[in-house]
Amino acid sequence: MEETKQRWGLDPSGKWYWMPDVGGYRVYQVKSVLAARQTPYQKLEIMDIEGWGRCLFLDGDIQSAEVDEFIYHELLVHPGMLAHPAPRRVLICGTGEGKVVREILRYPSVSRVVAVDIDREVVELCQEYLGRTPLDDPRVELVFTDVARFLQDYRGEPFDVAIVDVTDDVVGPASTVHNLNFYQLLDQALASPGVVAVQGTSAFSGLRSAGFDHLYRLLCQVFPLVFPYAEYVPSFEDLWGFFVCLKGLPDLGPRGELPPGLKYYDAETHRRVFSLSKLLRNKLGIE
Repeated sequence: MEETKQRWGLDPSGKWYWMPDVGGYRVYQVKSVLAARQTPYQKLEIMDIEGWGRCLFLDGDIQSAEVDEFIYHELLVHPGMLAHPAPRRVLICGTGEGKVVREILRYPSVSRVVAVDIDREVVELCQEYLGRTPLDDPRVELVFTDVARFLQDYRGEPFDVAIVDVTDDVVGPASTVHNLNFYQLLDQALASPGVVAVQGTSAFSGLRSAGFDHLYRLLCQVFPLVFPYAEYVPSFEDLWGFFVCLKGLPDLGPRGELPPGLKYYDAETHRRVFSLSKLLRNKLGIE
């Protein structure tokens, strides 16, 4: 047991999974391992976890849990989509399980989605084991490359909305994203009016290396208006941060109708998650 605590991953029995957390470890009871693979970029594990259902882990960090993934994905996508008056072209930076695509295609105005991910194996295995999402929709183009390189080379029609949903690390597959140059490139590929939504890592713990307050200050260097918000995600056991960045728009709106069928996000939830605590406002330097 003590040896297991020095690392993340399955213990020798295959019944417990250890994940580093603030001040120690979190432990999950494993019902079954569905997929475990070292891709060219990261270690992927998809497991059926007691109490959480099918879960995705990348390099030892939980990314998604069947029972509550809708909380994260609805909060990431819908505030930004509703801020735009007519989102037609959408860029996804980090396709992952494809749940962001699912949420974006709820909007009838969307005619084109470009979903970029560096790791083809992650996308394909998630489709196999975590449930099919509409990646085969004719409006969706899948691109497998580093999204920073994609933006460096992009010369097409500007995007109305971009969703940045990459992992938190600054040394792994997302190392080219958490920096000023990436967001300057993204701004160049963005129409005006335009919206960028960003997963903002843990709002409290400091364990997540990208840093909620660091990302906020970085985004403020590029976009005229940046709105931080946060919500507790049960499977993360953490208060999770998000950002909506606006270009050529005066406020968050909303400028459209909320799509039907959402499980979590509505107008009341919107008001609450954008009302940050004094502690978080102080952390971000917001009066």
